[in-house]
Amino acid sequence: MINEERVKHMTSMAIFEKELGPEYQPMLRYSKKEYIALHGWGGFLAGTVFFAVIYVGIVLYIAGNVLENITTMYILLMILIGLLAYALYIIVHVHNTRRRAAKQYRMGKRLIKELAAKYSKLNLMYEDEAQQTKPLLARNKEEIF
Repeated sequence: MINEERVKHMTSMAIFEKELGPEYQPMLRYSKKEYIALHGWGGFLAGTVFFAVIYVGIVLYIAGNVLENITTMYILLMILIGLLAYALYIIVHVHNTRRRAAKQYRMGKRLIKELAAKYSKLNLMYEDEAQQTKPLLARNKEEIF
């Protein structure tokens, strides 16, 4: 016999896992420290590439418009300003990336706890059904009285 309440609960769990599964799966594989570090490195690499593209575009634009007056001092000044801007940008960008990763990790852990509670409830449903279907002599003495 099919327990309708259990089927409804299992269906809601399946929908929960399908819709929110990709969000909490990394939290099962990584610790918080690893997850945040992984996102920090990804933010560092993405930020570096993004900054390099923008910086090269700006340098080419300036060099194209001021090509006749370019001196070693201008080149050194552009390099120095670029390094300072890169250092400031990458520190802020990586910090924000790690902060967002920590927030995502907390939300994912909350989803995992919700799913664990649903599995516990489902397990209780199975245990109750198993107790109800046992023959009378196989049940515990406390259950009979």
